[in-house]
Amino acid sequence: MNKYEKLKSSLKLEYDPIGVKLLFKNEIHEKNYDKFKEVKGLQRYCEYVKRASKGEFLRLKRGDFSCVTGEIILGLKEPERIKFDSRLNFKGLENILLFPINRHDTMNVDCILLIVSPRNCMDVTEAYTKLYKKPLIIELGTHSGVCSDVTALVIKRQQINFSFLCAGSRIYADFEDDLLLCGIPGAMINELINTIEKITDEREMDIELVKQLKSQNDHIRNE
Repeated sequence: MNKYEKLKSSLKLEYDPIGVKLLFKNEIHEKNYDKFKEVKGLQRYCEYVKRASKGEFLRLKRGDFSCVTGEIILGLKEPERIKFDSRLNFKGLENILLFPINRHDTMNVDCILLIVSPRNCMDVTEAYTKLYKKPLIIELGTHSGVCSDVTALVIKRQQINFSFLCAGSRIYADFEDDLLLCGIPGAMINELINTIEKITDEREMDIELVKQLKSQNDHIRNE
C-alpha cells in the first residue's frame, strides 16, 4: 500500500486523492506523461477534478475550460480587465495534470486535492497543528472554490487550505452538499500523511474502547 492509499484509508475517503502537477513548455514531451489524455469538449476545472478523483489521468491546456475564471486563475489565460491576486502566474506554463495520485504515486506534484468531510477537515487540521505547533490559517472565497482556494492559492502560499466550493461546483460537478475540498502542498504531504495515520489510528482505538465501556455499562444496568 503506497502512502496515498494509506491516506485514503486513514481518512476513509470515498474518492481518490488527486495529484495536481504544473507542466511547462520544456517538459510536455517527456515520456512519463504519455498516460495523461487530452480532454475533449469543454468543462469546468472542478468537473475535471471530480473526473480525476474517479480514476482519470487528464492533461489540461488553454481552451479546455468552460469556466473562463478558472482558466485565468490557474494561469492558462491572461486576464483582460480584472486582476486576481490568487492567480498563478508562471511563465511557460502549458498544461495542468490531474490524476488519482494513489494510482500513480511516483510523480512529484505541486499540490494534492482531497474531497473531504468535516471530520476529515478536523483530522487534517489536528495533524497540521501537531506538526507545526501553530494554528492553521485558511483563506476562503478569494474568487472561486476549487481552482482558487485549494489549487492556485495552495501552490502560491505553500500552505494547506480548504474550500466550501462555489455554486458552479455544486451544480455542474455534482459535489454533494456534505463535501468540502482540501488542498495540500506537495512538499508537505509526507509528514502530514504519517501524522494523520497516527491520529486516526489512535481515534479508532478510542472509539473501540468507548464501545466496550458502553457495552459493560449497559450490561451492568440490565442486571
